[in-house]
Formats: sequence, C-alpha cells, structure tokens
Amino acid sequence: MVKTLVLSVLSLAACGLCSASQLYVNATGTFSSTDTADTFVIPGDSFSLQFVVPNATTTNATNSTMLSFDVPVTNFTYKLNGSLVNVGQPSEITFYTAADGGGVEVDFGPSTEFLFSSSQIFAGATSSPTFAAGTFTSQSFLFLDSNNVDSNSATLTVSPTPEPSSILLMLCGVIGLFAVGIRKSARVC
Repeated sequence: MVKTLVLSVLSLAACGLCSASQLYVNATGTFSSTDTADTFVIPGDSFSLQFVVPNATTTNATNSTMLSFDVPVTNFTYKLNGSLVNVGQPSEITFYTAADGGGVEVDFGPSTEFLFSSSQIFAGATSSPTFAAGTFTSQSFLFLDSNNVDSNSATLTVSPTPEPSSILLMLCGVIGLFAVGIRKSARVC
C-alpha cells in the first residue's frame, strides 16, 4: 500500500515535470579561433545562452508577423566556457517559422546579435505559439558585433523547467521512500 502511494506520488511529479508551463531554451556553440576577443567573445571558446519561455503564449500584433514573433523571456544568462558574463538583457528575442529559416535571434542592440537558424522550435501559428521540449542539432549560429562576424555549428535545446508543485510532489515521494526505509530497518532490529 505504502509503496503504491509512493510510486503514485513520484509518477505525478514526473508528469508535472513533463508538462511544465515554462521551458528553458539553451543554445550552445564555439567561437572560431580567428575571432577578436571582446565582451561576448573569447576566440576558440564555447558559449551558452539560456532563457525561459512560456510553454504556450498568445502574442499581440505589435510583436507578431506571419513569419516571426517575440515573447517575454525571463532568467537570461550568457556564459563563456561555463563562466557567467554580464552582458545585460537582450533588447529583443525573436522566434522564426521554418518559412523564414527557423530558429531564434537574440538581439543586444543595433550592432550585436546571435542568430540560431535551420529549425522551427515551436508549433502553431505565430499569434499563439506552443514550445515543446526537444534538442535541435545540426543548427548553425551567426554572431555579429562590432569586432566579429562568426558562423559555426550550434545546438539548441528546449527542456522543461520544474514547477513548484512538481518539486513538492517529488519531495513528498522522497520523504515517503525514506519513511518506508526507516520502517523496514526498525523491523529488522
């Protein structure tokens, strides 16, 4: 009975994790060794940028076209070789349909941007897109700033963020397993 209850709680938590209302978008790549070092670039080093998007959202006419849309993102981070770099928040993050090259553009202003292309990472219309978890390999990135123009391969990953209710369910399951273990060890003594 207790085992069934514990397994049920863990299953519910796993389902909650898979149906998260927000998703992490993580893009990684490596700069060319011939680039010029600056705030965004260390030649030959790997980079990653990450942010959170809502799983499903409705865009408005001012930030949506037939080929692209912007949505509010949170928790933006940028890392070089795993170290956090303070580059500020992007001025705009735009997602594109497959008809417009797919992928996502992260814009830091008039002269600095990342463009990850070749896959559409959402389903539905640009007016009401839905993001789904997945790994989009064989991507390419284009990076432009006042010192560099770089193009190389990249990986774009969309993964669920744990919701507080899912974490609570998982914690209850772990506590339940711990209680069962203590109960069994008390019987042995």
